[in-house]
Amino acid sequence: MGSEHRDGFLVTLIAWLLASLGVLVALDAFSPQNFFVASFVGLLSVMQLYAPTESGDRWWLPLRALVAVCFAVFGYVVYLRVTAVV
Repeated sequence: MGSEHRDGFLVTLIAWLLASLGVLVALDAFSPQNFFVASFVGLLSVMQLYAPTESGDRWWLPLRALVAVCFAVFGYVVYLRVTAVV
């Protein structure tokens, strides 16, 4: 059951990343910061969709560490945007 959830998670996340890349390019709004924010929102959304019901899924633990790092990077992106306005 764990590998089925992992595979579905990966397919959904890759589809989100490709779709967000396509939308950003189509809207001429692509920048690494915008792509990171869209990807991070997608990661959080997909994690909520595929959250394991059992606590024994080992593939889930590294994702939680990745989310912690992404929150730090997201905070830095917000800081850069705020200082650019001020």
